[in-house]
Amino acid sequence: MIKKVLFDKKERKYYWEKDDLNTSFGLIKESEMSKKEATSNTSQKFRIMTANFLDSLEKIKTGPATTSLKDTGAILTYSGISKDSVIAEAGTGSGHLTAVLSRFVKRIDSYEKNNDFFNLSKKNLEKLEIKNVKLFNEDISKLKGKYDLIVLDLLDPWNYKIEDNLKEGCYLVAYLPNITQVKALVNESKLFHEKTIEILEREWYVDERLRPKNFRLGHSAFLVFLRKS
Repeated sequence: MIKKVLFDKKERKYYWEKDDLNTSFGLIKESEMSKKEATSNTSQKFRIMTANFLDSLEKIKTGPATTSLKDTGAILTYSGISKDSVIAEAGTGSGHLTAVLSRFVKRIDSYEKNNDFFNLSKKNLEKLEIKNVKLFNEDISKLKGKYDLIVLDLLDPWNYKIEDNLKEGCYLVAYLPNITQVKALVNESKLFHEKTIEILEREWYVDERLRPKNFRLGHSAFLVFLRKS
């Protein structure tokens, strides 16, 4: 787990876990990490902060594309899940979405049929010290039981007939990059299509410039919310 986060004079971020830290502005000794501010061997100043879960999440190894946090937030908000919820998901990938959701629910049963991705997500979840996720190296079509939410990060979610595994009033949320996939899912699903959304995010400079940054976190995927009546 990441223990400290450092910022240089250009507000670039560095992560520290143990030993001395090499940066673009010089070396910072491990003994400096207990302070609020550190000085490198090139006399550059760094602000030091205690790391949190998201800092460690940023440093996990990724293989497949990860779910954007802006989209994860929408899943958490609009699905109505709570600390007592039990979730099923498919397409674990690197475990990025799984890791975030796990902090808000009772348990997650996560399915990943790709062996490499399964092993990657297993290592990442262990590194993040997450205990309430059960990983299955198989297809979610084998799903059993009833769930408060099902999340599918799959290319063809319309081919999975798992409506009976949802509790009444609960959601199946699909994470789909293309609108043609959205149309195929909505046309094929027996669940009520409540809404499809796209989340855009724009960060701003708040200094003498007071303007949006040139980079905007635009389209990542469509989120399709299907609800069981």
